[in-house]
Amino acid sequence: MLHLLKKLGFNEHFTLSLMAVFIGVVVGYGAILFRTLIEIFQHLFMGSGHENVVAILAELSWWHILLMPVIGGAIIGPLVHFFFPGSRGHGVPEVMSAVALNGGKMNLRDGLGKMIACSLSIGSGGSVGREGPVVHLGATIASWFGSKLQLSTRHMRTIVGCGAAAGIAASFNAPIAGVMFALEVILADYGLATFSPIVLSSVIATVIARLHLGDFPAFIVPHYTLVSAWEIPAYVGLGLVCGVTGILFMKVLFKSEDLFALIPIPRYLKPIIGGFFLGLIALVFPQVMGVGYDTMNMALLEEMAGPIMLTLVLVKILATSVTLGSGFSGGVFTPSLFLGAMVGGSYGILAHDFFPAISAGPGAYTLVGMGAMAAAVLGAPIASILILFELTGDYRIMLALMVASIVATVLINQVYRDSVYTSALRRHGIDLRSGREVGLLRHLSVASIVRREFETVPDTMTIKQFKVRLHSSQEETFLVVNSEGSLCGIVSFQNIRGVAFEEGLEDLVLVRDIATKEVVTINPKDNLHEAFYRMDENDVQQLPVVAENDPGQVLGLITDHDMVRAYNKALMERETRS
Repeated sequence: MLHLLKKLGFNEHFTLSLMAVFIGVVVGYGAILFRTLIEIFQHLFMGSGHENVVAILAELSWWHILLMPVIGGAIIGPLVHFFFPGSRGHGVPEVMSAVALNGGKMNLRDGLGKMIACSLSIGSGGSVGREGPVVHLGATIASWFGSKLQLSTRHMRTIVGCGAAAGIAASFNAPIAGVMFALEVILADYGLATFSPIVLSSVIATVIARLHLGDFPAFIVPHYTLVSAWEIPAYVGLGLVCGVTGILFMKVLFKSEDLFALIPIPRYLKPIIGGFFLGLIALVFPQVMGVGYDTMNMALLEEMAGPIMLTLVLVKILATSVTLGSGFSGGVFTPSLFLGAMVGGSYGILAHDFFPAISAGPGAYTLVGMGAMAAAVLGAPIASILILFELTGDYRIMLALMVASIVATVLINQVYRDSVYTSALRRHGIDLRSGREVGLLRHLSVASIVRREFETVPDTMTIKQFKVRLHSSQEETFLVVNSEGSLCGIVSFQNIRGVAFEEGLEDLVLVRDIATKEVVTINPKDNLHEAFYRMDENDVQQLPVVAENDPGQVLGLITDHDMVRAYNKALMERETRS
């Protein structure tokens, strides 16, 4: 497609910009459809589509609140399991993985499935966010469009970034933040060729959202300011508290996933259990249901007491972990903002009580806490700062926000070493922290390069016989097997140097006497990153490939040369597609 447009006189940059505009329009309307679906399902479950969920729940009976997420889970579980299995996950990690490892190629069906499942989750009271799924939806729409135009891998990544940026921009009414989120989290690329189309897509999506939803910020934010330079240490402390809370949130979230995985029932029934526990929590703390914008607005307006905000921190962590761990669909962006608001608000009350003359009110700390928590948990400090800047339109509180966000982010990077997105990917064997090349190694299996032809020697062979074997073979290293054919060692010329030239020993010493007994092996299901690691740690150049359920059964052999050759081939193929 690009080649055709070039022949017509359009340069590459202009063509990508046109595509970005189109994607901005489509994703903008996709975000509107997504919000409409949430309102429809919420009206079906709660009797009202208004975002003030706490007020709606106050009018419902206890059994309605309890059963609502149970019924939602009963629908979502089979829907995802049987019809949209590719829509599992938080949304953003899947986009990151597709950009880094799959050339930006994503399945539109997964994006549509996630939109439906997430709207059902939120509509039935699930304690999740809508921003992650709308990023996923935007990315899959853009990827589908790019695939139809047969774009190269490099351009596909840019187009997917456009879709992600448009999703964030339309959801938050924050075009600058959408751009930075795509560049910082999704692409990790700030080049001009990437920047310009993403800006266009983000702006167009924001315009579409404003035309239909109005130019209203996501939160009601009064104008706050930094009262005194002496207040900075208090915001440093808030950053530390947000970092610790973020670590707790991620640990509980992934522990919840592990615990639900242990329950011996079909996967599609587990959301029913999660919905039941969520309903129990909501009977006492209805604030945790849904996206929670109404509760965050109350905290920003200083209409909540410190003890209830502090309690909601722990309850929200539990509610979101149960919701996502059991199999509901949704994002963690908004729950991170919620936690930051509650932590910041309760912290701000204490700070203002102790230092009323030099500290702002709790609302300022609520706002800063939202940005700091999102920055740390999502691993997106720049985007998080800009989101709050666009929400307030006021620079005066930004100094405090930047300090707290960086402190929280540094703390999580030091202690936890992962954002919630990279943690989710690492749990599936994908490590993006070390670069795309490591990801490439992780996607090359040992089974794909294993050499089935290898030479073995019996452990009863004498050194004299082994020397003859060495002389007639092109191999330098041999696997040693016992009488049952099981691997029991490895031997090479290096092992026999001490006895090879000693008279009388050649016929007395057996291979098993001088072979290396501690053999480093690997399974065919392992990847090349793990193979490289084992070779480097043990200073060896080859690894026997053994059966997973029988370490003595040798299936083949891989060498460092085999792995380098396979890696270079895969790297060239990827660059050729680019």
